[in-house]
Amino acid sequence: MSAADGRDVRACADGNCEIAVTGPVTIRFKGPAGPATLSVTEVGPNKVEYTVKSGSGRSQGGASGPGQGCITVLRSNGGGNSCGGLDDTARPSPQPDAVVIQATTGEDGTAILHIVSD
Repeated sequence: MSAADGRDVRACADGNCEIAVTGPVTIRFKGPAGPATLSVTEVGPNKVEYTVKSGSGRSQGGASGPGQGCITVLRSNGGGNSCGGLDDTARPSPQPDAVVIQATTGEDGTAILHIVSD
């Protein structure tokens, strides 16, 4: 699987990127309430797990299986998670005053991460 920004985590600093990851990595980006951190804790064939911290909030997501993934929406007053079947070619839509994070599993042990800001 390939990603528009390759494997460059620095491409995410502005809150907009598409990167491929094959192992644990920490990504710092601009969140709706200030600095935010996405920590990918595990990546494997058809598996991805991560934690997002923004302000005083924290959210965790994880998915396993072909075509599975999670979407986390961060807002200045909180956020939410949804995991299940995802199209790995579809980029999440921006939402007003929010950052949307999508993590999608890959058969080859590569996960694709999208971070989208309005």
